[in-house]
Amino acid sequence: MGIVIRQSAKSVFLTYVGIGFGILNTLWLFPRILSEEQIGLVRTLINVAVLFSTFAALGAGNIPTKFFPYFKDIKKNHNGFLFFQLAVGAAGFLLFVILYLNLDFLFAAMFRKNSPVLLKYFYQIIPFTLILIFIAIFESYNVIQQNSIIPTFTREVLARVLLSIGLIALFFIRFDFDWFITLLIGSYGLMLLVLIFYTHSQKYLFVKPNAGVVKSNLFKSILIYEGLILMGNASGVIINNVDSLMLSAYSGLKFTGIYTIAFFIATFIDIPKKSLSQVLVPLVSEASKENNVNKLEELYKKSSSTQLVIGGILFLLIWFNIDNIFKLIPHGDIYAQGKWVVFFIGIGKMFDMTLGINQEIVGTSKYYKIDLALYPLYGILAVGANIILIPKLGLVGAALATLLSVVIINSVRFFFLLFTLKIQPFTAGTVKTLLIFCLVFVANILLPHIQNHFVMDVAVRSSILTLVYVALLLVLNVSEDITMVIKKTVTKITLIINGKKN
Repeated sequence: MGIVIRQSAKSVFLTYVGIGFGILNTLWLFPRILSEEQIGLVRTLINVAVLFSTFAALGAGNIPTKFFPYFKDIKKNHNGFLFFQLAVGAAGFLLFVILYLNLDFLFAAMFRKNSPVLLKYFYQIIPFTLILIFIAIFESYNVIQQNSIIPTFTREVLARVLLSIGLIALFFIRFDFDWFITLLIGSYGLMLLVLIFYTHSQKYLFVKPNAGVVKSNLFKSILIYEGLILMGNASGVIINNVDSLMLSAYSGLKFTGIYTIAFFIATFIDIPKKSLSQVLVPLVSEASKENNVNKLEELYKKSSSTQLVIGGILFLLIWFNIDNIFKLIPHGDIYAQGKWVVFFIGIGKMFDMTLGINQEIVGTSKYYKIDLALYPLYGILAVGANIILIPKLGLVGAALATLLSVVIINSVRFFFLLFTLKIQPFTAGTVKTLLIFCLVFVANILLPHIQNHFVMDVAVRSSILTLVYVALLLVLNVSEDITMVIKKTVTKITLIINGKKN
């Protein structure tokens, strides 16, 4: 696991550079330059394109995780694996366009009442969807070959840098908002070009027609997998995006804008999970292929331990300072309506991280069909929960619906792995970490606030509680990997400080 941590270091660094720009964009430029309705429009437009691209891709972006190890052969151009992915994505896009243009009345019916401005961008969604399909394909193709840095850079850093440029340009040049939407979609197009050129530079951009996949004995299995993964992905995207989409439909884009800001604050918690999972996917895939259950259990336990430790401190730091965070946001009194959205979404993120890489393990195992078959039920549950809770509780209802979906999905996967592979993610360190979490939570309640100096309050409170959290991690030795990383970090900081003194 120490090797995995070192491998993921670059991805984590890039991710947090991207977070810096994400903070600038979402917590400053968005509320400073755009209205709540415009923020909600941007969020909804992206979510709609993501939803459509997931359906249209026909599972092309997920095929590598399960099947690439069987076709991997650089001398044979990986047996036409990338060509097959691209062909599937192109076919799915053509099918999507035909359906989209003929079922436009459904799109209009959903948003006409409370979010009519979204209908203005009906046709821009088509190229946006195409771009997202091929971004997903090239990302997965590079990640499965353990080249995750550039995909991480384009998704986490480049996308946000380009968004910053677009927002700043809108503020100073004052061009029409429609042009901003065009720039937004164009930025994703640039991301796709970067991924294509990177793939070419690595000398595995094999796009010449090759029937290697079609002629293989696994072709039938791949088609079945694509059907199941399409069903699972579509349901997964619905689960992840139905909250904001239904807020737009039921309450309007203004509330979606407020929800967007609050949701973004909570997403800080699971950023390490995304980076670590991306690095672990090839290892999990190989272990599943070799039916190495011991290796899977090792990855399962250590990913859970690492993610819980990091997710715990991030949740505490965010929630302890939530009122001060809204004070730092332009028009923060408006967006503070989303305070409890942050709490419930944050709890959901922590729960997901505590159960480790359960999705990756199930998704690469021989039982993946069962997991995928359950996704439509999860999707129905998520839609139903939002239909019931949003009209009654508004923003908080959307957050509670999302939390409910996360808890049920992860719980089902936990028991599934427990009964099939006889593995589970918890250790003595899990109990210790939860105990530390509770102790620090209580310590925050006892720690007085610095009145009238909220920036100082954030700095002092965060520093004290972080030191207490880290100290307890070391004293209780919740994880050898975490202890090793903390000690190395402290040693480096000490050397730097002593070097400066000398």
